[in-house]
Amino acid sequence: MAKKDGKKKKEVDDSSLQELGFKVKGKNHINSEIEQAIEKYAKTRQSNKKDIESKNIKRFFCKEVFDRISYGFGSQQFINILFFHTGASYFTVGAINGIRVILNLIISFIADEYSRLRKVSRKFIGFTGVIFGFSFIFMAMARFLHSVPLFAFALLIGSIGAVSYGELYQKLFREVMKKERSKLLRNIGHYGLIITGISIVLGGYIMDKFPAFGTPLTIFGQEFRIFGYFIAFQIAAISSILAGYFLSFVKEKHVSIEKTSVLNHINSRIMEIKENIPVLIRNRVILALFVATLITGMVQTLANSYYGIYLYETFRYSYFKGFTNIAIIFLIAIMTSFFSPYIVRKNAHDYGKLPMMVFGTLLMAIMPLTYYYNPNLVSIAVGTLIGFIGAAILGVAHGLLTTDLMSENERKIYFSSYSILIIIPYLIMIPLGSYLAQIYGLKNLFLVLGLILIFLVVPFYLTLIFTYNKKEKI
Repeated sequence: MAKKDGKKKKEVDDSSLQELGFKVKGKNHINSEIEQAIEKYAKTRQSNKKDIESKNIKRFFCKEVFDRISYGFGSQQFINILFFHTGASYFTVGAINGIRVILNLIISFIADEYSRLRKVSRKFIGFTGVIFGFSFIFMAMARFLHSVPLFAFALLIGSIGAVSYGELYQKLFREVMKKERSKLLRNIGHYGLIITGISIVLGGYIMDKFPAFGTPLTIFGQEFRIFGYFIAFQIAAISSILAGYFLSFVKEKHVSIEKTSVLNHINSRIMEIKENIPVLIRNRVILALFVATLITGMVQTLANSYYGIYLYETFRYSYFKGFTNIAIIFLIAIMTSFFSPYIVRKNAHDYGKLPMMVFGTLLMAIMPLTYYYNPNLVSIAVGTLIGFIGAAILGVAHGLLTTDLMSENERKIYFSSYSILIIIPYLIMIPLGSYLAQIYGLKNLFLVLGLILIFLVVPFYLTLIFTYNKKEKI
């Protein structure tokens, strides 16, 4: 709609200039002077437009850079470790992470539907980034005070801010900018990975250099204690706040949006999803895909809640030391983003999407099983690398398969349904998995999660292959 409005506006501007020219010519002015004046006015307008676009590019770039710094210094693995050291049990860490994922899905759904009806200003989006930044400050305070409730509250509020910030920002970016116009923004994905990688290593080093019990420092005769987690989270907070600040200066384009009741719209969307769920469920291929995706998501949520904690507790005093070990491991994982999409797309074309989903799931299973069978830093690093490649393969193949199986409207219903329908299974299964971690330990949980992927998810995909091929022959 914004694109059509822009085209219409351009046509109006051009016709206005022509009309102005005809009117002025009618008053016996010299034609050449008239044409020069109109040309000068047009050039000034074009120059102003380019100047605004150039400023927007710089602001978006600064926002992206500070975001990536924030993601590195405030890595989710660091957060989980500090939450555990604040006094949270394994059960609490897993359960809160499960609630965080559910909240993320709900807020994402609401934000998406709200933005279809209301214009969300860049100042509001920037404000949600500021909330995300302040959550790091509250988490640092909670760690210092050993307050588990405060830490859990800050973690959940920060997640809500982060999701709103991310979802609404992407829409704003698409409305304001055409990415292909800027080489700087076109390559931000690669720059961003490097910035995040450097930030996570620096964050890990700072937290190891200045441990949680505090490093004494004397300034002007006064002794202070420095806490590494406080420094790292302050950097994450300031970076996120600065990202929101830069975003608030972006010049927006006018977008016409339908003015109807937001609550009525969301309610009608939920009713539409409920009406269309039976249609999707009757398709065995889609149903099997849905269940397999649900189980895989649950496994990832549980595993990611504990990987960092296990690494820290196991290698706290060896190799590069606690937090730096984690930074190095996940730096390797981050770097897979450079080449994994290419691998996925090439192999999906050569071998097919469903076989690639089986292969990706098996690669993912290697990661938790490595933590159980061969827990040394080198093998875990390799297992993590393989696991992240597997997750990338599964994600891209899933997207390509849904494009083949469903129309655009069906895909919207499918993904919206997924966000709503997984809430109840997650509320049951993630606390259960967290309880297993509490009773039987992390290693045994990793074993169970790996076996679930191999003996539960893979058979679903094999069934998908059989059903899909049978359907294609018919």
